[in-house]
Amino acid sequence: MPQIDGLRFLAIATVLAVHIIAYAIGKSTAPAQSFWFASTYEHLARGVQLFFVISGFVIAMPFVLQATNGAPAVSLMDFFVRRLTRLEPPFLIAMLLTFASLVLVHHSPARPLLPHMLATCTYTHAVIFGTKSPIAFITWSLEIEVQFYLTAPLIMTALRLKPLIRRLVFISLSGIALTLHTLIAHSHPVLAASLLAYLPFFLSGIVVCDLAVANNFWKNCRSTTWDVIGIVALVAAYSIPTSPVWTSAAMPILFGIAVTAAFRGTSMASWMSLPWLTAIGGMCYTIYLLHIPLIYLFGHVVTPAMILQNPALNVVIYLLILPIPVLVSCSLFFLAIEKPCMNKHWPRDLARFIFPVRRDNVTPQPVSL
Repeated sequence: MPQIDGLRFLAIATVLAVHIIAYAIGKSTAPAQSFWFASTYEHLARGVQLFFVISGFVIAMPFVLQATNGAPAVSLMDFFVRRLTRLEPPFLIAMLLTFASLVLVHHSPARPLLPHMLATCTYTHAVIFGTKSPIAFITWSLEIEVQFYLTAPLIMTALRLKPLIRRLVFISLSGIALTLHTLIAHSHPVLAASLLAYLPFFLSGIVVCDLAVANNFWKNCRSTTWDVIGIVALVAAYSIPTSPVWTSAAMPILFGIAVTAAFRGTSMASWMSLPWLTAIGGMCYTIYLLHIPLIYLFGHVVTPAMILQNPALNVVIYLLILPIPVLVSCSLFFLAIEKPCMNKHWPRDLARFIFPVRRDNVTPQPVSL
């Protein structure tokens, strides 16, 4: 589904942009309040929530196909093993590289960071420390993702119900999660920053996936009307005010509409399928893991050329220059580390490479003439 990689591009592009802008603002000598975009640029970080909707869509796909099209039953063992073999190697290597850069380049003391490193690598930092990881603060969202993976098979049992009923169940679960989050946000900060706070986004993706499969991804009923709807939904999702009601209730719906429009819109379906765009979107996991340290690494090279008294111009320069070396570096990591892990049989292939079968111990068979 190229449209999904196109949406991933949009999500990672906005996340990359917000962190480059934040870096540029931090390097400027002008006060932050003087930037015309100081109060709004952080909305670009909502690409993370778009990732949650996409994740709900993708993870739901085999379960929906099983429930509606009679596809083979999903093996939970294969499901969890696949998540482990697909995601863990790039994650652990990226965290080791980030830890090494903090100690060797930024001269952070290693010993105090070790407990945080262990918690980060086990997706438990928010639970143990109640804060984002000092190793890589972006891992807070990966902790949410893992919580969703662990609960997804239970959530997907609702797909056994009739279509209308199960969609109402998912909508009801979103309402329950939103209500509980509102009630406990102040008294239980750890729970407030857990899957409970972001469950509506994943459920939005599940509902869209259910509708997409039922309608063959709307391949025969695309329209320009949905292009307009999708663009308006995206702009609204990134621009609505930050508040519990707007961001927790409206944003999952808006991003869900945008994902739908990526399949239903005539132009959006084409835009989201552009090869260069889907190629970058396909590397979004690597880019997400490495873009922060790479921004700091290459930012030190660019900073001496900045006009520190002109923050707006500096932001433009950083946005034009930094994505290029970041993408090149991430492409190398993707090709060397992440892409091989996309082969579901890589552990077996690696074992055979390390411990090859000795052919000389095989008894030769007689040849029939």
